[in-house]
Amino acid sequence: MKHLLSPLLALLFPVIAFAGPDPDPARFDKEIVAFDAADAKAAPEKGGIVFTGSSSIRLLDLKKVFPGLKALNRGFGGSHISDVNHYLDRCLLRYEPSLVVFYCGGNDLWDKKSPEQVEEDFTEFQRRLFEKSPQAKLIVMAVRPSPSRVSIRDKEADLNARFKKAAEADKRITYVAGSCDRFLDKTGETIQERGLAARMPCRRPDQSSSSLLPPFTRTLPRSLASM
Repeated sequence: MKHLLSPLLALLFPVIAFAGPDPDPARFDKEIVAFDAADAKAAPEKGGIVFTGSSSIRLLDLKKVFPGLKALNRGFGGSHISDVNHYLDRCLLRYEPSLVVFYCGGNDLWDKKSPEQVEEDFTEFQRRLFEKSPQAKLIVMAVRPSPSRVSIRDKEADLNARFKKAAEADKRITYVAGSCDRFLDKTGETIQERGLAARMPCRRPDQSSSSLLPPFTRTLPRSLASM
């Protein structure tokens, strides 16, 4: 019996190692409750534009970056896509959006999840979105490379290829690339920085770390205009 089990266990162990655990979504309860409170105070109109995902969305000042665009920011975290799915009714679906801008997945890979596992979570995300709002459009932002996460660069490229494939399979989805993996100092040379700058690349020489913006803000307006 032992000899019979050995080949089976050998096949199972790679599968077990392949899947990283989902973190506890309860760590974001306070942020989601804050969304509830904001909605109770001033209910957003349904059928609008909603940005959701991880901290690159949460830190985005939509009024400053996209002046004149009426949009709701429901990013939270360092979240994984599994966290977004857990709170999907409260951070997205109840608004019945006509357009969703989504950035998430990098934290998942950094926390040892495989691109295949993250793709499964994304598939659940888009399925539930389109079940609730079948006419909605979805813009998926490429996971950007970061100097602090060089070790997962190949996994980021793999996941982005999966996002792109999903967009090619569904006309309601638009994949937007356009990240970069370096910083520029005042002389135009590449530099390595810590903290926020290391997590949010592509700053202009005149930008301080506190004013860094995700790289997709350069290409997103064109995508919004074409939706």
